[in-house]
Amino acid sequence: MSGAKILFCHGFEGRPMGTKAQHLAQALGCEVASPDLYARGFTFEQQVAVALAALDGVPTIHTVVGSSLGGFVAAVVASRRLDRRLRLVLLAPAVNIHALWTHRLGADGLAAWAARGALRYDHAGVGRTIEIPYDAFTQAQAAAEVTVAHPAEILHGLQDDVVPVQVSLDLAARSPGVRRVSLTPDGHRLLASLDVMVEAVRRLGVGG
Repeated sequence: MSGAKILFCHGFEGRPMGTKAQHLAQALGCEVASPDLYARGFTFEQQVAVALAALDGVPTIHTVVGSSLGGFVAAVVASRRLDRRLRLVLLAPAVNIHALWTHRLGADGLAAWAARGALRYDHAGVGRTIEIPYDAFTQAQAAAEVTVAHPAEILHGLQDDVVPVQVSLDLAARSPGVRRVSLTPDGHRLLASLDVMVEAVRRLGVGG
């Protein structure tokens, strides 16, 4: 991926070079770097480290696209490279994932996760049961108020039943770099909005 222009960060149960990354590559006719964000493990900071390594290793990348948890990862990665010329397109960014876990597990479930140190989860993306370290929760919680300084657009489906639309609106409100929030008649995966994603990348500019 030495000539890649786009870094794509997949979602929680996504895979490298999934549907969105492939669509970007085909529609824009450019190389897309799409690393396995779980290559180093399942904590939030391990995923950020994978994305940072991919970005730092390919100087031709100037656009970062992230979906759901990958959108959260992308926002944090960009916040740690303020000196680099980047553009971001964030797709239903799950910057509230700690709150989603809290709602799903409840106080007792969170306490059990903390006490055990890991949460067993049947992960469709990797095709097996994994152990999610409790650090994944605390690290995501610590980064939840991330702001976006680089030029960025956010895309969110009005029918999203995973990440509330308000999460994206709040992120945009506190982020000076966000130029546009596009709300589409789509669900969380945004599979009916792939061309809207491409247009957002085009508006911001793919090249350096």
